[in-house]
Amino acid sequence: MKQTLLTCCIALIAASLHAQSTPGVTYGVPNAVYDSIMKARLPELVMSNPELNITELEKAKTRSEVTKAGAAWLNYVTGSVNINDVTTGAFRKNNPELANLYYPLWNIGVTVPLGSLISKPADVKIARRNNDIAQERRVAMERLLKRQVLSIFEEFRMKRDLLEKQDELTEESQAAMETAEVRLAGGTGSAQEFATARNVYYDHMARQRMLQKEKDVAELEIEELIGMPMENVVANK
Repeated sequence: MKQTLLTCCIALIAASLHAQSTPGVTYGVPNAVYDSIMKARLPELVMSNPELNITELEKAKTRSEVTKAGAAWLNYVTGSVNINDVTTGAFRKNNPELANLYYPLWNIGVTVPLGSLISKPADVKIARRNNDIAQERRVAMERLLKRQVLSIFEEFRMKRDLLEKQDELTEESQAAMETAEVRLAGGTGSAQEFATARNVYYDHMARQRMLQKEKDVAELEIEELIGMPMENVVANK
């Protein structure tokens, strides 16, 4: 009785796994059509990945650093004004004989530390190189994400196709086990025959569940990269 109940439970699990997918169809679309759409759309969708937003922020930051480094020379320019009898005109008024003398009203000075003659141009170059690096990092990240998403999709396709084949094998081994069980109950089969059929079925079911898990994991990784469920990709094409 326990053995029959266990067999029934396993059969229900296998039926549930099989019901999750239709052979040759992915999310209501034939596999060939679905694969073609996904290969075209995934490289576009992955461009919304947060990693690319980070590289864009880094580019904006380095552009600001270039501007800051280029304007640093202005820190060495100083200006001042003298507020005294000369600037107010009182000096000439009180001393008419010195009316033709001229005194500077404004003092403008430029202070350039010797070390800055080397360090400041180097700072500007460093800032520009950092900007170039940020640009290249953006390009590299785009290529990396495209490769990742397409590579994982190939893994998804492989697991999906293997799972479809495994579903067939599992169904066949389940039918063989059930036949052996009926033969055993009717006295026309042996316990060894049933045990062998059952073990084959168990092996196929374990393989089926493993492939299902690997397919689901690949799907989750793709969805993490593109930021949306895979089933919505075809609907939004």
